Amino acid sequence: MKLTGKGTLGLAATAAVVTGTLAGVWAGSHGAETPSRGSEVVLAQADDVLPSVTSTDWVTYADRVVVVRPTSDREIPATEEENEAGEGYIGRSATLAVDKVLWSRSGAPAVPRSLTLDVAGWAFKDDQRQEFAVHDTPRLETGHTYIVALARLDDGTWSILGSGASLPYDGGVIGNGESEGNTVEAAKPASKSVSAARTAPGTSHDVEDSVEDSVEAQVNGESDDALVSLLNDTAPAPDAS
Repeated sequence: MKLTGKGTLGLAATAAVVTGTLAGVWAGSHGAETPSRGSEVVLAQADDVLPSVTSTDWVTYADRVVVVRPTSDREIPATEEENEAGEGYIGRSATLAVDKVLWSRSGAPAVPRSLTLDVAGWAFKDDQRQEFAVHDTPRLETGHTYIVALARLDDGTWSILGSGASLPYDGGVIGNGESEGNTVEAAKPASKSVSAARTAPGTSHDVEDSVEDSVEAQVNGESDDALVSLLNDTAPAPDAS
């Protein structure tokens, strides 16, 4: 699967959408005046370029599914316009160690052992800052392990397929770890209701009816073997462009 343009998938697309509306998001949040770890995270809905929720989405649009560990991250400064306005979005890029390849599309390019990707950063207003996350989606933080579905773009860079394409994977259990900036357990997964907001723009693919069929729901609490079996048993969408 070849896709044109750098940063057209996953959080890059989401951040572009929410940057212009963070004032409303901030007003609707309930974090402390001086946010700290454990204060409420600013959440936004995703506006994914491609569907990324079901196993059909993954095997149709992803090139590789891998286990990764964030090893470091850095801030991406807000724009001059946002700084002048006193509110906006501070980006973040994370370096991810690729520990294991779980699934590959036939003919997929080799994935490097280390990737640097744009991930969720922070919303800010004046001198306040709060962690930013997409609903039901990990922020990808150091100290945790994740499973992600990746697509390589035409310019050779890699991107997470979309907001449904990353799963917590601490301790070898899918659903254990970090999601939305909080620690979650497989027995108490993040709410699936928000997944209904994930719709690929320009398509008729509304995942509201496929939440129960999501990758997350089907392999929650399992090891990566269950995910590999699921993907191997799934056929790509026949009408994908």
